[in-house]
Amino acid sequence: MAKIKKITMQEIADKVGVSKYAVSKALSGKPGISASTREKIFEVASQLGYLDQKLIKRTMNHQEPDADDEKMIGILFPNIRSQNRDSGYWGRILEGVFRGLESSGIGSVLITDDSPRNFHKIMRPEGLLGIIGIGLIETSMLVHLRNEGIPFVLVDHEDELVSSDSVFMNNYDLLRKQVKYLIGKGHTDVQFVGDWRFARSFADRWNGFKSVLAESGIPYTPNESLIRVKPTNDQENLDLILSTLAELQSSSLPTSFVCANDKIASHVWRAMRQLGIRVPEDTCVTGFDHDAEIMLEFPELSTVNAESEALGIKGVEMLFWRLANLHMPHEKLLLQSDLIIKGSIAPPRTAGEKQHSV
Repeated sequence: MAKIKKITMQEIADKVGVSKYAVSKALSGKPGISASTREKIFEVASQLGYLDQKLIKRTMNHQEPDADDEKMIGILFPNIRSQNRDSGYWGRILEGVFRGLESSGIGSVLITDDSPRNFHKIMRPEGLLGIIGIGLIETSMLVHLRNEGIPFVLVDHEDELVSSDSVFMNNYDLLRKQVKYLIGKGHTDVQFVGDWRFARSFADRWNGFKSVLAESGIPYTPNESLIRVKPTNDQENLDLILSTLAELQSSSLPTSFVCANDKIASHVWRAMRQLGIRVPEDTCVTGFDHDAEIMLEFPELSTVNAESEALGIKGVEMLFWRLANLHMPHEKLLLQSDLIIKGSIAPPRTAGEKQHSV
């Protein structure tokens, strides 16, 4: 077997133009390094293959997963934004992970802090077989895990700087299917609502949305305010939705709003109620996720059935496969699902119908 050239911290330091000490601090998650320098160090470390070295070493010396019954699976689930156990979406993913681990006989530990410094305070890396990461996780934490040689699988998240196995809903194709349905109902004046930079899943849905309109020859100019909307409850975000809809109401209201997820759809629908905009009589609203909590308030919301629990189960299956196949290339698994069509979608009304209803 050909010997693999070892990449050193000094090589990274030389390429970035910093000290070896700065590289060490950045890769270990210690403070004292600016965000821009840290990101550049991560980028170069990834490009040179430094981050994969510990995993390669583990591959060459690995044992079967059941060789040490005392080791556990870590479930990294940072408690940030709406990403928590109480969420109708994220909570179901976590339940899927627990369900997937039930029959393995391997213990698990839930980690809700993705700070590398705090990770070492509560965990012994050598006590972990691997980690399943749920949702958004800081790059610094993923770099730290890779540097420790701990295999991990990410559920509904991926990082451009740290390659790994990941599992998602097929967000791109499912959003395409949803928009095609709207077009089939006669909708040609549609707007996407959601900040595509918020999450990789949002970006895939945004790209799926645009691709269908382009292929169908339907002109589309994004409303710059609507593509800044986030799935959060902060007042600034809610005010942005309300003011933007008020402006559109006074000029030209689109016939349909395609929201990046159900949380955003719920914010949009509440704002419409305040403004006297009726769904689906005046405009249509769609979501994505089939969030059980949101469905209680908006049972007529048309959405996409995100198989949340299945995402968690598949994440577990992926990790066990990875532990037995450490030398294989990383994989990205996409789950298919179905549209859920309810009362928030109707054919667009003609100008005559709108005048008659006023």
